[in-house]
Amino acid sequence: MPNLLDLPRQALMDLRSRLSHLPLMSQLPLRNMVPDSLSLSSPAPQDSVLADPARVLAWQKACERYVKPGQAVMDVCTGTGLRTFLAASRHPRRLYAVDGSRLLDTAQWVARRNGLENIDFVRSHPWNFQAPEKVDVLLHDLLGEALFDAGLVPRMLDLRSRVLRPGGRILPNRFEVFVEPVQLRDEACIPFIWSQRFPSVDYSCLQTLREAMNPSYFTRVVRSYEVDHLLCDPEPAFAFDLETMAADGLPHRVRFERPVMEEGRVDGFCLFYKVAFDAELSFTVSPLRGQNHAGMTLLRVDSREFARYETLAFELEMADPADVGTWRWHFC
Repeated sequence: MPNLLDLPRQALMDLRSRLSHLPLMSQLPLRNMVPDSLSLSSPAPQDSVLADPARVLAWQKACERYVKPGQAVMDVCTGTGLRTFLAASRHPRRLYAVDGSRLLDTAQWVARRNGLENIDFVRSHPWNFQAPEKVDVLLHDLLGEALFDAGLVPRMLDLRSRVLRPGGRILPNRFEVFVEPVQLRDEACIPFIWSQRFPSVDYSCLQTLREAMNPSYFTRVVRSYEVDHLLCDPEPAFAFDLETMAADGLPHRVRFERPVMEEGRVDGFCLFYKVAFDAELSFTVSPLRGQNHAGMTLLRVDSREFARYETLAFELEMADPADVGTWRWHFC
């Protein structure tokens, strides 16, 4: 029997599918007309963060260190409320929990059942929210599977200029980005279709259409348990700080050459990151860490074997860092 709470979600996706096939819809802003965020229509909790003890502990310590009585605090995209509740325990003067989805109902329910008061729950998208005052601390978790695909940089820099008082804190603010060659576990490998050959059909002819294929075909989301090992010692490809960076502060090209330290097969390049609140307090979204339940973007490549100490060269171009569909990469 279907879950009745999921019916609006199913109707939304059916509507998007039907509209996308109409001739005139290709000329209209479908994304703006019919939102593609399922959180707008589904109250289902997103609990992968809650199941990550290291991440929860980092947030707890960050709130203990930087949220103080007398401050005004805003939690961006509150979700089920973890950051809001951790901040509330520090007794700030004002605490704005801002979210445009039905998950705000979940957060309000939990707050009432736990006797948490003095929280201003605001049903609004944070980027549309006109705060009645400048806040001392911005809390957020706008971390997409490709880090930037949830609008992390432009949205937080907008809030920094509009909502955050001079000298205020963004938690978290520091990021190191890794793009590392990985070998997947055999059971997690999904070869390109043109690599498939069967007794009655050979799909190699489709390789001629490679350049015309949808860019999304060349990425997929992987979890830590799907990664067998990294071939190189991980090094940050670049870093940035949301409190100090300029609007154009992200690089549009990343290139490196490194020796292979553990031989194996390169099945793709995994994008993951380290998140820091200060020089001491951080957590990582990495395939090397246990209990990391976050999805990570894999930039797919034709698999190739490398021996130890061979040099591996990789180049990534990001025309728009927030749109993975504009990224192009190659390696040798």
